[in-house]
Amino acid sequence: MRGILAAGGECCDRVFSQGLELMKLIFAVVHDQDVDALFRALASSGFRATRIASTGGYLRTANATVFIGVEDDEVAHCREIIVKTCQRRVHRLPIDVTDVDQESISPVQRGGGVVFVMPVARFERIAPPAMARAER
Repeated sequence: MRGILAAGGECCDRVFSQGLELMKLIFAVVHDQDVDALFRALASSGFRATRIASTGGYLRTANATVFIGVEDDEVAHCREIIVKTCQRRVHRLPIDVTDVDQESISPVQRGGGVVFVMPVARFERIAPPAMARAER
């Protein structure tokens, strides 16, 4: 199983105490229209993720902030999934706006995303003992 949540109830300090950063936390801010496809693609590759709804950007549209914990050597693969599923698209003003000259409005690029990768010093999965044993 991939991801930082594979610990099953114990603290996993593994190699972190030796100063090696073997895990990363990926923050991806993506358009709300892309997040379901992103979650399906991540799950099919064995990654676990958490989603938080957010807003922002030029049009103040709905976004999702996705948190993904991965091993250091899985960052590139996870990034590939994000790039493939979160594409940019052109957004135009709805046609029903009558008091604005449609020719004067420039199309706006939407979608895509922003990805941050941060080192993880420690992680824990908090679960009831029976649940932790069942996942092993």
